[in-house]
This record gives sequence, structure tokens and C-alpha cells, in this order.
Amino acid sequence: MAQGVPQQATQPAAVAAVALAPIVIGTHTFERRLLANGLHAVAVKDEREDMSIFIAVGAGNRQESADTSGLAHLTEHALFTGTPTTGVDEHERTVVQWGGESNAFTRDDFTLYYDHAFPVEQMDLVLSMEADRLSNLTFEEKAVLHERHRLQVEEEHSYRTADGRAEQLEHAFYEQHPYRFGLRDEKGNTKGPQLGVDLIKEFYAKHYQADRFAVVVVGPVEPKVALDAIEKAFSGLDGHAGAAHVPAEVATLEPRTKRIVSQLPRDRFVQCWLTPALGHPDNAPLAVLSAMLGREQLPCEEVLIVGMGGRLDPDIFRVGWSGPQTVAAEVEALLASYRDGTIFADQAKAGILTEVKELMVASHNNAPLRARPYFSLAGTLAWHEVFGMSEALAGWGDAVAAVTAADIQRVAAAWLDPQRATLIIFEGTGIAVAALPADSDGLYEAAAQAEETGDYERAIEAYSRLLAMKPDKMNTVIQLATRGQFFLELNDFDGAIQDFEDALKVIDYPAVRDLLEEALARKKRAMRGEFDAAEEK
Repeated sequence: MAQGVPQQATQPAAVAAVALAPIVIGTHTFERRLLANGLHAVAVKDEREDMSIFIAVGAGNRQESADTSGLAHLTEHALFTGTPTTGVDEHERTVVQWGGESNAFTRDDFTLYYDHAFPVEQMDLVLSMEADRLSNLTFEEKAVLHERHRLQVEEEHSYRTADGRAEQLEHAFYEQHPYRFGLRDEKGNTKGPQLGVDLIKEFYAKHYQADRFAVVVVGPVEPKVALDAIEKAFSGLDGHAGAAHVPAEVATLEPRTKRIVSQLPRDRFVQCWLTPALGHPDNAPLAVLSAMLGREQLPCEEVLIVGMGGRLDPDIFRVGWSGPQTVAAEVEALLASYRDGTIFADQAKAGILTEVKELMVASHNNAPLRARPYFSLAGTLAWHEVFGMSEALAGWGDAVAAVTAADIQRVAAAWLDPQRATLIIFEGTGIAVAALPADSDGLYEAAAQAEETGDYERAIEAYSRLLAMKPDKMNTVIQLATRGQFFLELNDFDGAIQDFEDALKVIDYPAVRDLLEEALARKKRAMRGEFDAAEEK
């Protein structure tokens, strides 16, 4: 157990904390308070018997360079090495002993720490332990080097070659922004396992300041009580990090092509555009456009792979395909029909637009307050709060609902301008596809290559073989959900629905539930179309 409540910093706050307007998302009301040191305190009440705390730090991979990739993740690991009052891993062990979970994860824009499902009566102690490690690490070298080794093992264990291709794409697209620095070596390692303790200390001192923290408390306590507890634990921390300077990426003003040698069996083409930063009003119509394009079928029947990022700074809108050069012409014709609005001459598109928006709004409004920490609304709110984006998050559902066909045309013309596109070509080997391998790593890579080149039937077979190996619960859900998405893209709605339902029986993940709703809606639309066609005969 922890050795009592950690010592609190004694520096008094210069001015009183300020109450901020509440944030309402779905049925949840988040009460907010800005502390004198710049920390954002948030509390929301629910009726569960236990507590959860989410702490977002506004520092991640975007604060790294080519020589320090992995430093943010390494610093996250260092947070478990102890303080003068809490020993190595003692924080985590204490929460686990209560039956809870304590962990963290690092993303490009932020790092999120969480203490999940612990007893209500321990709220003050957990907040004190968090404040302690966020400001008072000892950086005992042996413990830090042990965490550095754990980072190396974690990176190598989780890395797949498909991840490497995604990193190569970002490295090719971005020319200034640190999002380009995620490239890992052939073993899957960043520079993190090579970085010294002094660099971690420097990153910690620079970025782990109260004005880059947001603390969200969730549980069956009154929000004012929780906010007071946050203020008591964190008000003495220093907060002078200020705004972080990050090199800006400028959209290309002319078409450009970049080539990457790959192990894919055939060429893969990805047309990329720079989209606006988080909070820009055009993000909602662009997200709806992405969802609509994701449903489109090319005349040649090649698969169209569409995606849009959602990071803090300008991100990438991607439209990918494989096949002969004639496919590129079909893709451009489709995009042109969105830019000039002629796509909406098809009356069915209005119905699809409405359907897509309804699914997106429902997903937003029904996000679970605290499920697995990766998917918790409270955690998402925490990192938005750090960057002053909570209002944008709260208004996302209304923004999506308000999108019109004219908005879709406008953003397609403005942001998907062919003169501002970057075409990234993963050059294929041209070697005939071999029989599926027998080992799990080989099957994962075969499935990834099949997905990236639009061979969804092969990807389905690869995942079917992986599932036959009887993976653990987590991998079972991932594999079922992934295979279900391939079925969905092939318009095999029953296969998709079955996979999503089977995955939800294992673990009720919100993202899988959203996929199930998408599959049900698309099946209903397809059946209605078949009925209408029969009526016309």
C-alpha cells in the first residue's frame, strides 16, 4: 500500500480558481474549474459505485524530433518509477490491490493517465498520488532504465509491418510537422530505447506543468466535492509551460507524387490532402464526406479505402485504391462529382447523407462515460479540455446534424482540390500472391497486405484462420470486428452483423457497437432498394 498521502507542494495559489461553463455531451454534464496554476479540473457524476480518474497531459509525439522519437512514451513509462513518498510501481499496485486498474497511454498529441474502478473512499489518496508523480519524480536511474527496457519490449511486441507502412505514409506526406517523426526501425523501435535519463528529465520539466494538465473525476460524488478534491491535490503544482511551439505544415500548392518501395504484392495508391486543425467548422462536413465516400462502389469494383484523421493539428484526408491506372480515373471522376455537387442528382444520396449523419450523431451522444479507458468519453473530454477544445467536442453532434449536401460540395471543392493533392504510391513487388502462411504473424501480415490492396476475400480468410487458433478475449474481439468490417465492405451484411454480434458477446466495446449499427443500417437500406426494384417490375 502507499505510504500515506504524498506531500503536497506548499506554494500558494496567487488567485482563486475560476468556474467555467459546464460541458454537456449526451446525458452527461461535466462541471469545470480552472485553477490558478492553469490546470483544468472537471467532474461528472454517475451512479456506479466506484471511481475513475483521467488525467490528460498536453504533450505527446508532436513534441518530439527525428532524434527523440519515443521520448513522450518513455516519459510516460518513467511516471511509474516512483517519488520520495511513493515507491517504484507502488501507485499501480495500490490501485490494483483495491480491485481497480491504473495505467497510461501516449498518442501523437497527448498522454493520458488513468485510475479506473477504485473505491470511492480512496479518491483523495489517488488524486494526491497523481499530483505527486506528475510533479515530483525521483528519476532513480535503475528504475528508469528498467522502464526503458519495458518500452523496447512493448514496441517490438506490438509492431507489425503494416504499422511501418502507415508511418512511411505520414513521413512522406508531412514535410515540417512532427507527425512525420513516427518512423520505427525494422524491429519496431523508436529512438526511445536509446534515450538517456537526462532527456526524460528535460521533457518532464518542460511539459509536465499544471497548465498542460486536465483532471477528470467520474463517480457517485457531487461534482463540487470532486472539484474541491482536485483543487486540494493539484493547486500547489507549478504551471508555467505556456504554449508549445510546433512547426506548422503548409498545404502543397501543386500536385506532388511520392513513391515508397513496399512488400505489397501490387501497387497501392493513396491520394492525400491536408485537412483543417481540430475545432475548425469544416471538420464536421469533412467527416460526413469521408463516411459517404467510404460507402461508394467504383465501377471497376476495386475497393476504395477512405479515412480522415482527428488529431489536434491539420491532419490527412486519404482516399486509397489499388489496380491499373484506369482506377485512378474512376476515383477522380467520383471525387469530381462531389466537388461539383452532381453526385446529389442521385436522389438516394440524400437518404444516405441523412443515414450517415444519424449514425455519427448517435455514436457521439451515446459514447460510454467510462468503458475501457481507450474508449471512455471522460478520457476523450480530458484531452480536449487540455487544448481548449471541449466546446468543440460538445458541439460535434449538432455540427454533424447540421451538415447539408451544399456543405459536402463546398468542403470537397475547398479541401480535396486535385491541385493540392499528394499521391503516395507504395510500389508493389509484382510477385504472385502466395498461399496463406500457417503462423499467426504471417497471417497478420498477409491480412494487412490484402486489406491495403483491396483483396478483402483473402483478408477474411486470413482472419478466419487466426480465429481458428482460439486467441485470447481481446484478440478475439479485434479479429472478429476486423473481419466483420471486411464483410461489410463486400456488402455481406449478414456476415458482418454476425461477426459484430459475436464480438460484443465477448466484450461490449462501443466501437464494435457502432459498427453493428452501421451494418444494420446498410442492410436495411439494401433490402429497401431490392424491394423498390421489385415493385417497379
